[in-house]
Amino acid sequence: MTAINVALIGCGGFVYHTHLANLIANDNFRIHAAVDVNLDAAQDVAQRGGAAYWTADADRALNDPDVELVFIATPHHTHADLSIRAARAGKHIYCEKPMALDEAGCQAVIEAVNAAGVKYMAGYNRAVAPFTLEARALLAELDAPMMIYHRFADWNPYGHGWPLDEALSGGRLVGEGGHALDSICRLTGQDPVRVYAEGGNFAEPSVTQAPDSALITLGFPDGSTGVLYLSSIANNGFPKEEIQITCANHTIVIYGYERMVIYAPDGVRERTLPEADKGLAHLLDMMVRVIREDAPAPVGLDDALRTSRCTFAAVRAIRTRSLQHL
Repeated sequence: MTAINVALIGCGGFVYHTHLANLIANDNFRIHAAVDVNLDAAQDVAQRGGAAYWTADADRALNDPDVELVFIATPHHTHADLSIRAARAGKHIYCEKPMALDEAGCQAVIEAVNAAGVKYMAGYNRAVAPFTLEARALLAELDAPMMIYHRFADWNPYGHGWPLDEALSGGRLVGEGGHALDSICRLTGQDPVRVYAEGGNFAEPSVTQAPDSALITLGFPDGSTGVLYLSSIANNGFPKEEIQITCANHTIVIYGYERMVIYAPDGVRERTLPEADKGLAHLLDMMVRVIREDAPAPVGLDDALRTSRCTFAAVRAIRTRSLQHL
């Protein structure tokens, strides 16, 4: 099978230390171009990945007939525009979260992707993490209402740079918070119908008071509920991420995507991975099937829109102190 030529648009630290290594290790992909407004960053990624060229001009990569897949990992406010331009250029798209910073932007992406007939994958990688998939399989068998608690807590992660500017990032709830809200939806296997949240801008002051810490509750049609505990004022000495799920006399606990313990009527089962696996490499493998076999995207347009709607509703709930119906 011919390798998929990739243009990396956005060559920051996350791409350099995570996506680049996964792409290099996967023979189904070939890094063809590296794009960044910081040419030194683009050059570093291009040289490490063996790319044909590096550039600060995104249009050069978007109009390159040798590019088949565009990887978008730029500041959040650029995601919608780059996705639309990539779709119109006939490129398949892997876009880091979020899809856009408002629902109009999300709808514009969806229209462009559908009109072009290209594939779109959103970067909510926890959806295909090994422990997410294992927990989801068990919960589907139980087929009963559940309660989910997902903790994201560390010290002031959006304390500087563009992530602190709500116009550029959407704030932490729209950005990082989407990972956990997507996971909660995945585990229930349902679309939420209600969102409520309390919180605020508790860490580094934001010009717009963008919430960086919150308790967000999702309500589902069968009565299931999920709570995201998102804190930017925690201590980094304590583990950042944990998921607890209770359902039909079962308790499932996922510790940092490295260890999972299942408490069931027939006993306790525990599994530990050599290192944390949040699904990033697996998402790449699935992207190959999406492109080469015309398979449905495991984290596609509908999933990205659902998660964005949840994050937008959570921000509205905090600012208006009111329940949001989806």
